[in-house]
Amino acid sequence: MPQEATAKGDADTVTVTHPFHPQGGQVFRVAPGQWFRGVPMLRCYADAGTQFGLPVAWTNQREIDDFERVSAGRAPFRPDDLKCLRARVDALLNDQK
Repeated sequence: MPQEATAKGDADTVTVTHPFHPQGGQVFRVAPGQWFRGVPMLRCYADAGTQFGLPVAWTNQREIDDFERVSAGRAPFRPDDLKCLRARVDALLNDQK
């Protein structure tokens, strides 16, 4: 597994684009990313030199896949995620029987 997360755009800053993140829209300085449990992460620097991790997928440096490009924001859920959710719900319902 790669040690560095690949990022696009300006390598020195990142904008938080996740719609529910409390720091959405803010720009932070970043260091090269790393992987944490299989998720590419960026190390961000806030005021006073504090650091925090942020998944690349929650930033403007994420890779846009074909589904996102074609749906153009019209589909709130991905089919694969819905299939996974259905399997989990079915498993929970079967455990209650």
